Amino acid sequence: MTTFILQRLAQAIPVLLGITLFTFLMSHLVPGDPVQIFAGERELSPERAAQVRRQYGLDRPLWVQYRDYMADLARGDLGRGLHSQRPVWETIREALLPTIQLTLAGLVVAVLLGVTLGVLAAIFRNSWIDTGAMVVALIGVSMPIFYLGLLLLFAFSFNLHLFPATGTGGWRYLVLPAVAVGFASSAYIARLVRSSMLEVLGQDYVVTARAKGVVERLVVVRHALKNALIPVVTFLGIQLAGLLTGAVVTETVFSRPGLGRVAVTAIGNRDFPLIQGTVLVAAVIYVVVNLIVDLSYAVIDPRIRYG
Repeated sequence: MTTFILQRLAQAIPVLLGITLFTFLMSHLVPGDPVQIFAGERELSPERAAQVRRQYGLDRPLWVQYRDYMADLARGDLGRGLHSQRPVWETIREALLPTIQLTLAGLVVAVLLGVTLGVLAAIFRNSWIDTGAMVVALIGVSMPIFYLGLLLLFAFSFNLHLFPATGTGGWRYLVLPAVAVGFASSAYIARLVRSSMLEVLGQDYVVTARAKGVVERLVVVRHALKNALIPVVTFLGIQLAGLLTGAVVTETVFSRPGLGRVAVTAIGNRDFPLIQGTVLVAAVIYVVVNLIVDLSYAVIDPRIRYG
């Protein structure tokens, strides 16, 4: 296991380096003058424009800028935003907490609803329960998140006044966006759990457990469900990384601050340091989550071993 972890960490280093280089080049080679974007509606004299270029190192060759960027990154300095003049890490850190809250709450909703529907659909195969569960899953797959979010706002905020419509605060502000995020994911989880459970329930060890008189609830939970969760864990890993770095639609509908909105704003403003910082943080999150997912396989299924 230790060897596997070290190998994965070694593989992650060139990936992260490649991402920093790609992002650096893309943000600097796209059309437009960052100095003019920095100035906004103001008129900059040639002397002031040259001063801004020197201040941010934009007058130096690209390879020198990239070298300096990597040197600052090695010291934990992501630079300062062109517009806010704040350290990039402070902006990202403030945006991470609301996004983490939304992601974890959405995953809880997705797991509880998706696993429940999937297990019921597999146990009561070809029954009205199976059909109903798959209809719910089909709705979740087909319905855009922004539309579901608007429906939730209309029903539970504007009409019933049960939850706040927008903003952040206590747990009540988190319910509707978490349901919007989690419902879409639960649909995929339900379909994965159903197909995996149907395959596992036909295995010899499950048939043997039933023949020995093991209670059906224990057969489903201990023997079938645990071994059917591997594709679900893979999906959850992808969802976790994706939501942590890009829950832009949900954050926009419910007016929540988050990392996704920070990234979109930075791209619109051509804020190079903030773009590079958000992409780098997103890449690190993906690498870490994928490593955790790979390691979790051995915990879920003892037959899996790493050399």
